[in-house]
Amino acid sequence: MNHEPMAALWLPLLVRLTERFPGWGLWKNGDAALQGHGDFDSMAEEEDWDAIIEEFSLWAAANDLGPVAACRHVKGVLFLAAFDAAGSRILELDVNSRKYFRGWTVFQPQQLAPLMEMDDRGFRRVRPGAEGVILLTQNGLKWGGRPDPDGLERKSVAQFLDSDHDGILESAKLFRPADKALVRAAESAARGDWDRAAMLTVEARAVLGALASPSILATRVRAKRVKKRCPLLVTIFSDGREVRGDPDTWIKRVASEGEIHGTETSAHE
Repeated sequence: MNHEPMAALWLPLLVRLTERFPGWGLWKNGDAALQGHGDFDSMAEEEDWDAIIEEFSLWAAANDLGPVAACRHVKGVLFLAAFDAAGSRILELDVNSRKYFRGWTVFQPQQLAPLMEMDDRGFRRVRPGAEGVILLTQNGLKWGGRPDPDGLERKSVAQFLDSDHDGILESAKLFRPADKALVRAAESAARGDWDRAAMLTVEARAVLGALASPSILATRVRAKRVKKRCPLLVTIFSDGREVRGDPDTWIKRVASEGEIHGTETSAHE
């Protein structure tokens, strides 16, 4: 995949969302997604979601993409996808109003705002050390405080952590009272090592937080079920964002379970 066209395609949308929504920003995966690998993970208050769908739909129409599918089945997450008929795939932007770790709400947009900075390309994103901490817990950690070598390498976690120690210190505060343990774990990961004892402490903090909010924990259980039922989420999580079978049939199935935006009712119009 040619990386330059992907960056040229996405950057106007990222810049527009930054300009219109002061609380919006990418919290991970920005560089990889601009190179055509995966989706964009962003944060914004739920009250901005409808307007973000509007901006995403305008962007899709301007680039001959569409229709646009939206899913709100998973509490705290808006999944947005534009159908790309040329590749029979979807282009995805996720918008979180809260982010979970082991069933615990680790941060919401207002908590992440102090960790945001402006990228030279004109969009808002978390600083590198904070992104490294997020990737460490979201992609580099298996249950039981064990490392996920594939996730650590694939997401370049050590590089993010090593580039911004102050970002580690600031983002670790989100995990209080396990912040000191997380700093130790992040410093170890930045060196290419692994501090399992520290990560167990971080994991325990999250589990205790989840147990203190049983209603949130219940939504995480429901989320696992809906990912197997919602056609859009099946395309995202099971089919690698590839639209399989007849596109028009897929669009009708998505519309029956979620939302379709734009004037297009067919993939071929």
